[in-house]
Amino acid sequence: MLTSFLVVDTYVPAADDTFNLRLDAWSLALDQRAFGPRKLLVAFADADGSFRGLAFTDRTEPIEDALAACISYLGRGAAAAIAFNDEPVDKDKPPGTYFHFFTRMRQLADRRGLRLIDWFACDDDLFRSMSPMAAGSEEWWYGGE
Repeated sequence: MLTSFLVVDTYVPAADDTFNLRLDAWSLALDQRAFGPRKLLVAFADADGSFRGLAFTDRTEPIEDALAACISYLGRGAAAAIAFNDEPVDKDKPPGTYFHFFTRMRQLADRRGLRLIDWFACDDDLFRSMSPMAAGSEEWWYGGE
């Protein structure tokens, strides 16, 4: 019996859209708050970075529930995803402290046949990539594969 549910909203590109998630992920981090406070956005792409769509929902506790809902709703058939979560960003916290969290989120996506490329923590003033690789590089997108 279903005891709770999440509403997942989506945007999908028009046929002539040329947005490439591999090249332009940072622009979504800058615009993440446009979808409202306390939201998780997940952008999906083909292996070459061609944008397939964006799913977003309210943040949940645990956040894995929101990520799983977005993947289940729009992520089927996509090769890659990047998540953007409205959460406090501590500019003094070393990036390495996010490693275990990011690994857990990647494993969740992997179990659903999707490569989670990055997780961006975003707030009103700052955003932070949790990937240990530089965004936009070949290694960042393909993970050295």
